[in-house]
Amino acid sequence: MANFQRFQTISTGPQNLFDPDCPVWVSRCRLSRDLETGKRLLQVRMVNCSDKKITRVFLRVKCADGAGQGLTVLQMVPTPSLLAMPGRAFGDDKIIELPAPETTFVEAFAQRVEFSDQTSWNEQSAHHYLAFPAPVQVSAADPDYPKLRELAERGGVRNSYRFHSQKDMWLCTCGQPNGSAALRCAHCGADRLWLEKHMDPDYREPAPVQPAAPVPAPVPAPAPVVVPILPAQPAPAPRTSAYGAVPPQSVPARPREDDEPERSHAGRTLAIILAILLFLSVGGWVAFRELRPYLRYREAEKAVSAGNYEQAELIFKELGDYKNSAARVGEMELNKIRALMKDGDYEQALQLLDGVRSLEGAGDLRADCYYSLAVLAFNDGDLERTASYTEQLAAEYPDYPELPKLQQYLHYSLGNQAFGEAAKLADNDPAKIPCFEKAIQEYSQTDYKDSADRLRESRYRIAIVNMNLGRYQDAIQQFTNLGDYLDSQRYRADCMFAYAKTHLEMTDSLTLDYLTELAGEGYDGAQELLDRLNGVGFVFSLTADPTVDPRQPLTVASDLSKVYLAYHITPREGAGAVIVLVVYQLPDGRQGRGVLNSDGSAVGAKRWSDLFPAECSVGGTVTVSFYDSAVGEGIPLETLSFDYQPASEPEDASGQPPETGGEE
Repeated sequence: MANFQRFQTISTGPQNLFDPDCPVWVSRCRLSRDLETGKRLLQVRMVNCSDKKITRVFLRVKCADGAGQGLTVLQMVPTPSLLAMPGRAFGDDKIIELPAPETTFVEAFAQRVEFSDQTSWNEQSAHHYLAFPAPVQVSAADPDYPKLRELAERGGVRNSYRFHSQKDMWLCTCGQPNGSAALRCAHCGADRLWLEKHMDPDYREPAPVQPAAPVPAPVPAPAPVVVPILPAQPAPAPRTSAYGAVPPQSVPARPREDDEPERSHAGRTLAIILAILLFLSVGGWVAFRELRPYLRYREAEKAVSAGNYEQAELIFKELGDYKNSAARVGEMELNKIRALMKDGDYEQALQLLDGVRSLEGAGDLRADCYYSLAVLAFNDGDLERTASYTEQLAAEYPDYPELPKLQQYLHYSLGNQAFGEAAKLADNDPAKIPCFEKAIQEYSQTDYKDSADRLRESRYRIAIVNMNLGRYQDAIQQFTNLGDYLDSQRYRADCMFAYAKTHLEMTDSLTLDYLTELAGEGYDGAQELLDRLNGVGFVFSLTADPTVDPRQPLTVASDLSKVYLAYHITPREGAGAVIVLVVYQLPDGRQGRGVLNSDGSAVGAKRWSDLFPAECSVGGTVTVSFYDSAVGEGIPLETLSFDYQPASEPEDASGQPPETGGEE
């Protein structure tokens, strides 16, 4: 059983620093002391923020004493071998020994991360970490706790901490920090946009809009039954004759006979009843003809309220021109499309909208479909589909209110994608430049969060790649445009000096301009190169005869004592004599140094044997470097070499090589 009393905890706590580009977040450090040996033991809890398996992590550990004063910074501290899956916490079961015994507090950062696929990630800058406030735990005593718990259960996310967002990063409700470009939490996979919308205690879901109750049409009154009233027959005019008026004659009644029918009151009543029934039938049919469309219209309205839009559409088509039935047919088409959109079937909704483009409101629904499809693709991390739907939305509906915000997110994410692809390549890989140029193109079209900083960083990385590839003129111009950003000025000077050094013999105007500027700023070695360029310099030669032209160098020698070091020095005006320091290296490994012109002479030759050992039994290359003793052994004024082939050993008087002895 392990002796747990042997270890004493010195300090432990969270580490609220986060690098969005790093595949590992160091969330907590625990420092202990071994009471038997006095060693400091470190345990580091980390989270795998990448989508690959991690096999090894190398840490940069800052050690401080009890007063918070820095003691030392340990570089590339290896962790024991491990296998960390994506999104998992790891490392706190491993123990790392620290060599600083006074350490009381530590901070740890990932410098190098190795993956199971043989790839690796290396820290680009030690100052890229973002500070964020300590995560606020969600307590059951909080008044918002019931609502946050309900929302978390609905969305399938954790409810451990408050959601927090700041520039360049956001903090998930599980406590994991994530870069601003991440749409899902690297630890628990929670959707960022969902968290922003729902895990705010003040958020209230809008109440669903209820459809307005249909207003019933007035019931037409039945048509009145009109019974015609026949006018009475006028009395006949009195007859006249030649003798005057004829008085009316009474007509004697006809005698009744049993076999002759008599018109009675019952027959007249039957005729009246038949007439009334006829008119009632005609009026009822007219009334029914007017009432039936009204009843069918009411039936269609009920179908609309119940969401049966297809049934309602059939009834409205059947009603033809009754009221506004023709317009309601198009309304039902749009209602069916709205129902599809409510269920998330935006693709099918778009297909139906193609056939009803002329309807009022169809354009707004079409724009909403494009926007919703773009957001869904964005949440799924499919930036290619997001860009396609966003371009269609911008082409057809450039005034859509949410379009600018969507374009901001898209350009920022595409820039981060290109930046990440470039970061995976080596610093001297030319393929990095197109990736960074793509990132610049995207970042230039948005001002979302830190896009301006990422834009400058991309240009800075392109300049560094050109510098590593020896494209000094491109790098100089790019560093000049960056101004004081990071180390741009220092790298610009390095590129100018490297260009001048490689073009010194070409005597072009750029070399002179660069060296003049660098010498004025005191750049190390610039004045010496400028002197050589201006003719204020040095000529050295290795020769077997000091009287010959020193520009004819010695290439092969068999006797070091016959080698001369010739020199011709043009001193800088007003600087006095230049004393030259000589450093040599022989094939047998011996090396040393001496002074070529201790008397300060400007022209002359010095015998090798007067300065250095003249005997060497090993053949090979002899190297000699000349330095300005006032500057030191930094950049040599010149380096020369020749092949040395030692002479064979002398023979004795008999013409045979001397005996070397043997067995008796």
